Amino acid sequence: MATVDTLIPNLPAPQAQKKTAHEFWSEYLCSIIHPLLQASGSYTAEQQLAQLRFLVDHVAPTLGPLPSEPRATYTQTYVDSPFEPSLNLTANGKVKVRYGLEVVKPASGPDGPDPFGEHRAREVLLQLAKASGADTQWLNSAMEQFFMTPEETENMRGKLPSFMPSSLLAFDLDGNKTMMKLYVIAMRKAIASGSTSSNQFTLDALRRMQPYGEKLGPGLDVISDNSFAVASDVMTLGGRLTDETTLKRVEILRTLWPLLRNEKPGEGPDPSDAAWDAWEKPERITGTPLSGLQYNVELNPSKPGLEMKSYVPLFQHNASAQESEANMERILRKLEHEWGSNGKYSAAIKAAYGKDRVSPTFVSFSYSKSKGPYMSSYVPGTIDVGAEMKAGNWEYS
Repeated sequence: MATVDTLIPNLPAPQAQKKTAHEFWSEYLCSIIHPLLQASGSYTAEQQLAQLRFLVDHVAPTLGPLPSEPRATYTQTYVDSPFEPSLNLTANGKVKVRYGLEVVKPASGPDGPDPFGEHRAREVLLQLAKASGADTQWLNSAMEQFFMTPEETENMRGKLPSFMPSSLLAFDLDGNKTMMKLYVIAMRKAIASGSTSSNQFTLDALRRMQPYGEKLGPGLDVISDNSFAVASDVMTLGGRLTDETTLKRVEILRTLWPLLRNEKPGEGPDPSDAAWDAWEKPERITGTPLSGLQYNVELNPSKPGLEMKSYVPLFQHNASAQESEANMERILRKLEHEWGSNGKYSAAIKAAYGKDRVSPTFVSFSYSKSKGPYMSSYVPGTIDVGAEMKAGNWEYS
């Protein structure tokens, strides 16, 4: 008589299935942004849901294939991710969540039909602009000024580095609205057009923006006449900006500088020494574009003056996430922001990233008359490739 065992076929063990790229990226994005939205205390449940739906419906489909599959190199952060959230903290105590992402280039690479990813960028940027309600007129003008023509693309193939992103963008989360920002690397178009100066090309291109490019002229004139030598020089544009707001911005930045660079007692000149202003603390990690001091000059055609922001690479001066968080809380206490004293900054980061969190990439600082001192902490998240495998049925609700 046959036993039961001989009657049951010897079936192979069921194979684990991978998530689709849309499923993976949706889970990755929401798992980070949802805790930050909750921790900020600035968004209602309905607003949080609207922001998560935007991520799932519009952002996730732009991030390309699964990380383990053939893909272009991510360049947005130092932890190999195309996505970087940030917390914006102002003197009034309100905390807003923002995030930046890169337009991931095609996997075909420099030998493919879109070597610099600008063709794909045009499609993705227009899709996201329409979804968020951004001004596509300015976007189209920016792409016309800073993206190469098909002829220039072919002419530059193999002559320009292709590892740089085609473009980066960011979203400020204001209630249930997503406010889009665009970041473009102007160097490619400057070289392709024969310009001898990428900086001058950028200034000239901004004047040609339509509409309102001509209204940026006075501010651009100030920028073009400065060397951007050191932080205080940049903040005042070589001493040309002497208004009360600018001087206050520099004064506050000076008090934060040792914490931003994690300066220890006895390290470098004493802050009271004139040599301290010129001292450059060595960075921990070399060979990365995410280094040095970076600056943002904001021009608004509807109001005079310039607003300056400085960006300090916090991860270059802190060996661990915990050290960075401690310094961030000290900075916030100096600015009299409640998140520096009530533990909410560290709690928010832990809620979003858990024990495997990393140091913030950059911390930006500025000061305005209306907002007072304000800063943003840019905190990337590592990607768990193991999370590509399905654990039951995935469903977004």
